[in-house]
Amino acid sequence: MGDSYSIADIATLPWVRNLIGFYAAGELVQIERFANVTRALDAFLSRPAVIRGLAIPTRD
Repeated sequence: MGDSYSIADIATLPWVRNLIGFYAAGELVQIERFANVTRALDAFLSRPAVIRGLAIPTRD
């Protein structure tokens, strides 16, 4: 999870996204204590390919 985009990012960050998004467990795991994890998640979610991928299927 450094400057390059790796298989670790692809495998791990969707789990983190669902943990704090879908399961709303951010407070439980104290996600605010992990600034680099939230930074990496934000970087991952801002990638154009990820934005396009999350839009499949399109939401009407």
